[in-house]
Amino acid sequence: MKFTQSIKLLLIIFIANIFESFLSPYLIKAFINLPITFLFFSMFLYKSKTNINPFYIFLIGLFVDIISDAPFGLNSALFCLMAYLINSYSNTFKLFSFFQICLFFSVSSFFYIGITQIFMNLENFSYAVLLISLIFNTVLFITISLLRINVMAIFKT
Repeated sequence: MKFTQSIKLLLIIFIANIFESFLSPYLIKAFINLPITFLFFSMFLYKSKTNINPFYIFLIGLFVDIISDAPFGLNSALFCLMAYLINSYSNTFKLFSFFQICLFFSVSSFFYIGITQIFMNLENFSYAVLLISLIFNTVLFITISLLRINVMAIFKT
């Protein structure tokens, strides 16, 4: 990965994290959790034409842990797991429709929300947040897919 692409990715993740931190207090009142930082990173991996080094992905996860005040290594492990899934099934994704890819990203965000809630909010773990977030994220991604909004165009590599 080139240095300019690395800086661009870190800047996009930083801006997405700031946007997520401003938006999440309002969404959580409606039991919605939208992991914008995780989704932008996942879309970057999905649109990447080459496999990215796992050590680099781990460092990006540590960067997200530091800027989001998450337990050290939580995002790193989840980002590495997502990178493994996307890189392992990159040829299979070419066979999927937009609808199936939207379902994959909504289920992966559901998994991310569940794991982060287990580690960060164990005493306030809420199945309502998980279920409503899954429904909201699925409807959001399908709407984006149906409207043919190419959000991933900024991640061209």
